Amino acid sequence: MAIIGKTDEFEHKYKEQFRAFAAQFGHFVTYERDIAKRDIGLHLKEPLPSGEAKLTSCLCWFQLKGIMAETLPEDKAKNAGAFKCRMKVEDLKFWFLQPMPTYLALYVESIDKFFILNLQKYVEEKWGRKLFTLNQKTVDVEVSAGSPLDDEAFALILRKSTIEEWTKAMSADESHVRLCERDYNVIWRIGTAANRKVEHRFEIFDWQSKTRGEIHIEERAVGGADDDWETVRNHWQYMLQATGVEDMYPYLKFTVDEENEGFSGEDVDEFDEDGYRNYWEDDGEYRPSFKLKNGQVALGEDCSGEYNLYYIIPELNELGLSLFNLIQTLIDVKFIEVKLDPGEFISVAPWHHRQV
Repeated sequence: MAIIGKTDEFEHKYKEQFRAFAAQFGHFVTYERDIAKRDIGLHLKEPLPSGEAKLTSCLCWFQLKGIMAETLPEDKAKNAGAFKCRMKVEDLKFWFLQPMPTYLALYVESIDKFFILNLQKYVEEKWGRKLFTLNQKTVDVEVSAGSPLDDEAFALILRKSTIEEWTKAMSADESHVRLCERDYNVIWRIGTAANRKVEHRFEIFDWQSKTRGEIHIEERAVGGADDDWETVRNHWQYMLQATGVEDMYPYLKFTVDEENEGFSGEDVDEFDEDGYRNYWEDDGEYRPSFKLKNGQVALGEDCSGEYNLYYIIPELNELGLSLFNLIQTLIDVKFIEVKLDPGEFISVAPWHHRQV
């Protein structure tokens, strides 16, 4: 009778669980012989609006490890800030020197979760080249409990690779490419607005009762009714205020909407350091306001103390026109497909960080 050891059964369990989850993000790659101390590779793919998928230039490697429940019980695992995994120094040296990153996927059995760590980046930050002079065979590597291996982790890995790919292919400034990768749908929409006979506005929810801000980028046919505005992007961001919107969209210049035109702000005392000032109209109505970088004052609406609502009008500035031309080239060479559906959503917050 053949007996499968407890450790072997455990390894088989988490390796198959990893494969089942990761398969949706790409195609697996393996060595014919296990000579590189890496369990499995994944060539990432990107879904296209057409329903097809594009095989990207991102090939990443994973080393799989696991911690049994008897080693780390559930109560301790849930309260842990990080998980330690002992690894061979020789393996870390090898992975550190490779052109493609190797990620540690650590499975914690008691809470049935994987956590991820970019081993190259970890070595660079913790030891750098001093790793090659370490007088020991093994070291403890720590994986943050705030770095789960989930959809967000794979999206961040792909985003990093995409930025590198576009920068190389277009010989473009990396900071500009980062903006294009995040916002190419927005830039394309605003850049083609005249030809498509549409107009845009930013609807800003400056929350007073929540720790986030919201931006709804809206589109309608030129001259349409108020009910015709359609949200084409919903942007949530931790601690975002109305005065920070222009910094989040540096390729746009903003003006106030028609209601605010002609309001100079002369009746408003000095604005505070964040650009805000509360304004009281002649009839005693309270109107929150903030100053745009062009000096115009955007008047808002106080919504029962829950949030202040503002509307401002976007237009591509000089940087935006340059990025629009770059995006047109990316479309022509089939690096990207513009999404015309209105369901785009982004969220910017510390809890989206992963150690990738």
